[in-house]
Amino acid sequence: MNRPSNPSSRFSITKLPVKYWWLIALLWSACSTERNTFVTRTYHNLTCHYNGYFWGNLAFNEGYQKLIQNHQDDFSDLLPVFVYAQDKEAQSIYTEMDRAIKKATAMIENHTITTKQKREIPDAVKYIKYCYILLAKARLYKNEDLSAIEALDYATKEYRRTSIKYLAFMWEARAYNKMAEVSESQELIDLLKSAKDIDKKTYAQVCATIADYCSLTGEYDEMQKWLLKAVASEHKKKVKSRYYYILGQLAAKAGDKQKAFKYYSTVLKMHPPYDLEFEAHISRALIYVGNPKENALIKKELTKMLKPTINIDNRDQIYYALGQIAEKERDTTQGVQYFNKSIRSSTTNTTQKAISYLSLANVYFISTDYPRSKKYYDSTLRTLPKKFKGRDSIVDKRDNLNRLVQCLDMIALDDSLLKLANLSPAELNRVADTLIARERAAKLAKKLKEKEAEEAEKNEANSPSNSNQAMGGSNSSWYFYNPGQIQLGLTEFLQKWGNRPLEDDWRRSKKVVSAQQNVATSESQTKNGTNPADGKSAIKKDSLNDNQNRAYYLKNVPKTEAQKNALNDSLVEAYYNAGAIYKEYLRNYPRAAGEFEGLLQHYPENKYKLVTYYSLYRTYEKTGNTDRMNYYKNLLLTQYPNTEYAMLISNPEKYRENQKASQAEMLNLYSSALQNYQQGNFANVLNDCRKADTLYPKNPYAPKFAYLEAAGIGYSQGLDAYKNALTKVMLLYPRDSVKLLAQATLALLNKKGVAPPPKPVLDTSIKYTLAKDSMYYFIVLADIKDASKVVKLRVDISEMNDKTYSEDKLKVESLMLDNDHQMVKVGSFTTPVRTKDYYGYASGNATLFKSFDPGSYQTFYISDKNFRIMLQHGKSNEYLQFFNDKLK
Repeated sequence: MNRPSNPSSRFSITKLPVKYWWLIALLWSACSTERNTFVTRTYHNLTCHYNGYFWGNLAFNEGYQKLIQNHQDDFSDLLPVFVYAQDKEAQSIYTEMDRAIKKATAMIENHTITTKQKREIPDAVKYIKYCYILLAKARLYKNEDLSAIEALDYATKEYRRTSIKYLAFMWEARAYNKMAEVSESQELIDLLKSAKDIDKKTYAQVCATIADYCSLTGEYDEMQKWLLKAVASEHKKKVKSRYYYILGQLAAKAGDKQKAFKYYSTVLKMHPPYDLEFEAHISRALIYVGNPKENALIKKELTKMLKPTINIDNRDQIYYALGQIAEKERDTTQGVQYFNKSIRSSTTNTTQKAISYLSLANVYFISTDYPRSKKYYDSTLRTLPKKFKGRDSIVDKRDNLNRLVQCLDMIALDDSLLKLANLSPAELNRVADTLIARERAAKLAKKLKEKEAEEAEKNEANSPSNSNQAMGGSNSSWYFYNPGQIQLGLTEFLQKWGNRPLEDDWRRSKKVVSAQQNVATSESQTKNGTNPADGKSAIKKDSLNDNQNRAYYLKNVPKTEAQKNALNDSLVEAYYNAGAIYKEYLRNYPRAAGEFEGLLQHYPENKYKLVTYYSLYRTYEKTGNTDRMNYYKNLLLTQYPNTEYAMLISNPEKYRENQKASQAEMLNLYSSALQNYQQGNFANVLNDCRKADTLYPKNPYAPKFAYLEAAGIGYSQGLDAYKNALTKVMLLYPRDSVKLLAQATLALLNKKGVAPPPKPVLDTSIKYTLAKDSMYYFIVLADIKDASKVVKLRVDISEMNDKTYSEDKLKVESLMLDNDHQMVKVGSFTTPVRTKDYYGYASGNATLFKSFDPGSYQTFYISDKNFRIMLQHGKSNEYLQFFNDKLK
């Protein structure tokens, strides 16, 4: 049975006592943001602090800690003072940073006490200023740098009379440093340096910010000074350990090994994060201060770090450090072993692998084993990142070694071929037979080695008794495991059967033994009435590409005088170029002298005779061999007194004056050729270019003269001649910028007949404005044929906005611009800075546009007024031109 309700027992607000009405009125008035009273200030300050700033700051710290855990520092270069998020890392902390931004924004909007004119009363609610700093920090770590600076700029102006101004100045300087805009941060840094009333909590960060600025400007002594101040004021051990590591890097960079060793040791005592601890171990090991006890301790620590259960992916760095220590202890053999172990143990760190290759290349370079050094430089460049500092010098060294190795190989090969050319046919056949026997022995040895490896694997799987049965006795007694017996058998075989290819039915009497034998005896066969068709058949069967046949080894032996002369010319070039590379690039003067002397010994009268004399004079001057130096000096002065080389020795000042005069004449000739080219006088162009080639064959303008000459040839001799001349320019000057010009011209000539797409005609009556507006939009312009892709793009942009730009409350819609184009409009934004941030992020997001073909869409941002103009005319070309010229 229901109990009857009692109206008198119900609560009624009208029956509240008067004191409660006063309390409600007080609370109601406290919520107002237009009353600057003790009650309103207290209410808004408490609410802003505990309901917004506390939770927002907590979210920011969560995101920052996630970034620190996931961030990978590049220890191969000077470590940055602060950790910032890369593009992918920034996306991983968007959730936390967005939460911080939402809290800060909500507090600023709902708890800022203002005047009747809606202007903030500074510091009426003291936690509002901290919300601005929090808002800027979160945006900075989202890589929205301009928006962060906008918030900080407001804070520095509104709160310039409060203690937080230095914190705002510091974060604004950090933002500009992050963007590498040191000209913008300089004034702020100067202000922070001169400030006297910075609180202790902020001072450590201020010192670190100044150090960060100094690292960007290259003032490393100043950077060290301010980092030491930061270390003295900082209380967090993880932060201090990073600063100490950077101090170690700076000391090592300055050559102060003792101080660097001390700083790295300090890092290890502070128990830093794993990556920093590991790198401190490695960096300390690489310093090598020379103290035997410390070096022994370091090697012991590094060896411990090679335990199977730890540092699996970092063993390459440990082996590299041990290799460096061995090198500094002059134990090159041990160092090479460690560098090879470093390469073999590499798993993920391709940069370290490249550095280990580079160390091996340098070891062999120092020991003058240039062919092997060149191979390791090749391996270095295959694995070295494109942006690695010093890569260009490695490329240059590799290229010079490559040229040297080519010259040395050419000398060895051409010299051998010329010696073979002087042998009789019978002697040539014996040489070829010896080489074939070596090749067969090498093949057989390889097969036996593979057989041994297979047997070894079986022995590991089976018992010793089974292994002995399977082997049929001792390895050493088996015929095919005895190289001496193998070679003896091959010799007996050749004596009995001759040089027979490895094929079926090799003992058939009618089979031809060698194509080369038939070629050598074809003349005698013709005289004796033998059918030469048999010789042709033998040549067909005896392939020149088969290394088991004589023809393979004898095919390059010169037979005519013309072929011998070509090899002699090739040897002259190789000897001279090898000597020049040794002298000019490798600074190996003894080797350079050897190659130049070899050139004169084999070819006393060659086209490089005079320059070789002068090069030997300078080379022996470097080595201190005064006897040989004076010999070549006197040779030039007495026998060739009127040459430029004699003048260089006897009167270098006069020679330089003559060179300057010649250069002035050459420049006048080039100006004349260029003027004739511009006026269309191509006969004169050709005349000027050929005159320059005759009078100044090695002038620095030779590539430009060559291109002008090609143009003159084209206009006077036709299209084919023009193409051939341009190709010649590309071949002669592969490293000069003129190659690109010739390449582009040649490509254009090859496409002749294909009309380039016409440029859109712009309507000059349409005028766009740079004036500020109240609304801005981000636009994606796409072809109408991509309608299905645009639908998906809208969805993807909406999802991105929900995750990343939720506080902006953006709307995404599709519009038609004309019959051929449609747009995706995202908006609206209230400031151009915020719009530009969004444009940079969205345009660079490759996943948004992965379904579109390159060049099939365009992105830009636009003010509301300009957008209406564009819609009215239904054309985008004019605005895109305006955007690219004025806004992009």
